[in-house]
Amino acid sequence: MDPDPRPARPAVLVLGMHRSGTSALTRVLALHGLALPERMVKPGQDNPLGFWESQAVVDVNQRLLARLGRRYDDPRPPQWALLPVEAREPVIAEAAAALAEAFPGDTPFILKEPRLCRLLPIWLPALERLGAAPRVLLPIRNPLEVAQSLLVRNRINTAQGLLLWLGHVLAAERDSRHLPRAVLHYDDLLANWRGQLARLGLPFRRETALETDAFLSASLRHHEASTDALLRDATVPGPIKRVYAELRRAPAEPGLDPAPFDAAASWFHAITADAPAA
Repeated sequence: MDPDPRPARPAVLVLGMHRSGTSALTRVLALHGLALPERMVKPGQDNPLGFWESQAVVDVNQRLLARLGRRYDDPRPPQWALLPVEAREPVIAEAAAALAEAFPGDTPFILKEPRLCRLLPIWLPALERLGAAPRVLLPIRNPLEVAQSLLVRNRINTAQGLLLWLGHVLAAERDSRHLPRAVLHYDDLLANWRGQLARLGLPFRRETALETDAFLSASLRHHEASTDALLRDATVPGPIKRVYAELRRAPAEPGLDPAPFDAAASWFHAITADAPAA
């Protein structure tokens, strides 16, 4: 009898929009036992504590997004017709090589980079080649806060920032429906990170608890908006409100209703189909 195959290597995919608390979440997971990439993007003025992203993965994503006719700040969906399925093999191989460089060995690891939200059709087969079993975390932050942060950091106007948020969320939700996944709200992480790790069945290390408390400093949060403020804001399109409401509900009632996402996707594709480049 053949020996049992080696069990798949756990990989936590942090699939969140820019400025959604993805860096904070990734650092917390690393403090409690999940491996970070070997060669990481250097901290920046806008994120002085670190991005916790693989430079190799970022490089692949930047080239891939450009090949698909998009930039990180363009809310329109990637043009996958420019890279049909039969032409994707070299790109998947490049992505798999980047993963092997970033995460040698067989320890469970965290893969975080906001462009992953829109590029999962390449990264999921690459993870399979690595022998990884992905589990998805969908970190969510109020889209008004995200838009405010993008306005300050990148001078991206609020309407465009909201569409960027929606485009990333819709793609990540759609392409992860077949995977084990959970929603984690930025507010909940800051308020009770211990409870969130327990809820999600993620590792907890008592010896790094104080370091985690110190890292999650509320002083680093520069933008704040309530759910009520979002729902009352007449400038925020209805599909965005409904998607956010479903995501805000999900941690209390596990499982996502696909209906608001599918309806929002129809609206989103209609309004971005002929939009000029950002």
